[in-house]
Amino acid sequence: MKIGFPRALFFFDYFPFWAGFFHCLGIEVVTSPATQRQIMEQGLKKVSDETCLPLKLLAGHIQALKDVDAIFLPRMVSVELDTYNCPKFLGIPESIVSAVPAGIPILTVVLNWRKGQRQVLKDLQIFGIQLEKSKLEIRKAFSEGQAWQKQYQDSMGAGWDFEESMRKIEDASKGLQHAPSVVESTPSIPVTVQTRERLRIALVGHSYLTQESYANRNLLGRLREKTEVELVQHVSQEDVDTNLLGLRKKLFWNHAKQIFGAGNKFVRDREIDGIIYLSCFGCGTDSLVQDMLARKAREQHKPYMVITLDEHSGEAGLVTRLEAFLDMLERRRTHESYVSTYGECLDRDSNTL
Repeated sequence: MKIGFPRALFFFDYFPFWAGFFHCLGIEVVTSPATQRQIMEQGLKKVSDETCLPLKLLAGHIQALKDVDAIFLPRMVSVELDTYNCPKFLGIPESIVSAVPAGIPILTVVLNWRKGQRQVLKDLQIFGIQLEKSKLEIRKAFSEGQAWQKQYQDSMGAGWDFEESMRKIEDASKGLQHAPSVVESTPSIPVTVQTRERLRIALVGHSYLTQESYANRNLLGRLREKTEVELVQHVSQEDVDTNLLGLRKKLFWNHAKQIFGAGNKFVRDREIDGIIYLSCFGCGTDSLVQDMLARKAREQHKPYMVITLDEHSGEAGLVTRLEAFLDMLERRRTHESYVSTYGECLDRDSNTL
């Protein structure tokens, strides 16, 4: 049996779990190719204009899946206690059913960790009936999926490379007879002592935007050519939780928690020269978190820029804004480090605003 798995949305965070789960059941997982122009154009034809860019890409990747027995679209309600995933996750597969090619069935299952592990396992065992698998087989697959996911998350940190991590997981999931019981951790790139000749930029945002090189016009690659880049995935969960303590109420969106916690750490880090928030047009959670993080940046006088993507985003405009931002950081570090980014007069002879 071959199950199609679109390379969009939940792929960037939770594919290791599902790869390990299906591998243990002896089911081959076929992922769609990396995003390119045709995939985006196909997605635009299948969803409404009001839909956010990541969901449009998901529709395109579903169209790109060929020669599979079914397409897997899980409804991932929550991945930890006291949180929810973004509503776009909750609305799958109903919101994207029009993109599924005729004749190919949809396989779906509800994953809601708010109800505890016992309920998650029960839902997976009900799902196993469609796969003609026993409860014992599903239990073993569930443990295997958790192990793969943990190995993936433990591999994050300094030197973490998303593409290399996913390549290893995909290779392991395809080798049904010889795959290891767990995914080997991605070896960290040796951390060398960095000179201050290169800027350090924090790129924050949803993983399915920061790692989606076609949709973001290779923003991460462009930054790495000129600067040292820090990502949300480089920040430990302990540091994320610590930097959420100052909030008056909890953030109950899972991605929002990770982005704001990591972003708040970057704001306080004196070694970070500037922060870029990568968002997409029409994202409701980003509209809140981005403003919260911008206020923290203003308090600490940290240079901060927002880049908003949609299907019409042009490469020339992005490059111009990026170069202007980096030039401003270079000038500020070299000549104007005592001047506030936000216009407040800091010299002794001027009145503060």
